[in-house]
Amino acid sequence: MNQHLISKIAQQLRDVASGVISPGKLGIQNFQMHDSVAYSLTNDASITFNEVVGQILKKNNYSKKFSAKYLEKILKSLFAKLLSDESLDLEKELGALIVELDKFNQSNVIFLKIEGLILSTCFELGLVRFVPGDEYLLDSIKEKSSEILKSTKNDDESKSAFQQMIAQQSESEFRGGCVGVVEVNAEPIRAFEIAKEEVRRAIDLLRFASKAIYPLKEDIRIGLKGEHPKSTRQGFIFSESEFNTKGDTIGSVRPFEVNQESLKRMDEIGVFSISSALSKKQTNNLEEALIRSIHWFSVALTQNENGNAFLFLIVALESLFKAESGNSIGGTVAESVAFLMSDNREGRKNIISLVREYYGKRSGVAHGGKKSISDTDLYTLINIVGTTIKVSIEKLSEFDSQKQLMGWIEDMKLS
Repeated sequence: MNQHLISKIAQQLRDVASGVISPGKLGIQNFQMHDSVAYSLTNDASITFNEVVGQILKKNNYSKKFSAKYLEKILKSLFAKLLSDESLDLEKELGALIVELDKFNQSNVIFLKIEGLILSTCFELGLVRFVPGDEYLLDSIKEKSSEILKSTKNDDESKSAFQQMIAQQSESEFRGGCVGVVEVNAEPIRAFEIAKEEVRRAIDLLRFASKAIYPLKEDIRIGLKGEHPKSTRQGFIFSESEFNTKGDTIGSVRPFEVNQESLKRMDEIGVFSISSALSKKQTNNLEEALIRSIHWFSVALTQNENGNAFLFLIVALESLFKAESGNSIGGTVAESVAFLMSDNREGRKNIISLVREYYGKRSGVAHGGKKSISDTDLYTLINIVGTTIKVSIEKLSEFDSQKQLMGWIEDMKLS
């Protein structure tokens, strides 16, 4: 970070300091107390302080290692020094902070509970390793925590209490389930955020695979703990002369079972090709398009209303294909899907007609016309989108950009 920007940030912090008001005068919402200081900030001063945090996050790829909360805490400590000593050399302090941030290097291993998966074998997707919540994992967590506690200055009784608490919590959280393990070089808050992002990207691939391994109508639910739960519900129905109860389930009772057979099927539909892309520091244009498309396909599968799922499935298709200037996106998508899915004229005509029809229904849902999407239409579109993604993944061996893929489709139209 250059000296000009450091000077600018220092002046902004001084401006914030000039907006400090005695504690409590602006109400509890604006009250701050930390590092032996207490004060209130005007709304303008609060906004300026947040802008400073944002400016620092944007520099030197800091957002990959630091969360806004982490930087805010550090800056608040520095701000407290400024409030206590108006003669503080703020530029020098900020320069030292930047040097410290540049040198930051802390590898964290994050364990996260995943629901809807049963593991017969460990496997990896992207940056995530999926492991069972068995004795081996729980012992590993105990050993890691024990080694860290040994280096603390707490007395033996406190260490023992902490060790017991960690053992109980990890046992309760992970025993018998599936755990995603991610290693991230970042401060703990940002490491936790990144780990969740990476697990969700891996889960996108599993949801995509679920429609190739299980029946389309099977609502296999996979997610981070609490994010895509299965449940049952009951309705009570009364008339003047009768009383009834009706119940249904949300999500299939069947979990996604990861075994050698399912791993083989995942490989066949290209899951591990995209997994490799998720692990790359730099993906190509077509890989990015496929990752986006699979994400929206995954989001569609989490929807409880057919209309919402239908919209996200169309977005998944639009993520793959780029219309030339002057061409409609609907027409481009319909023709592109047709040439990827069918190798004969009649089949392509039928697919173009069907996808155009679905675009009309999509508009009806989005703009308040036709609001009801049948299960048949939904499952047919799931099949179309899933197949299109699968065939597009196969094209990664030939193309590395959407432009090349679209060029191939145009050549196919002329052949």
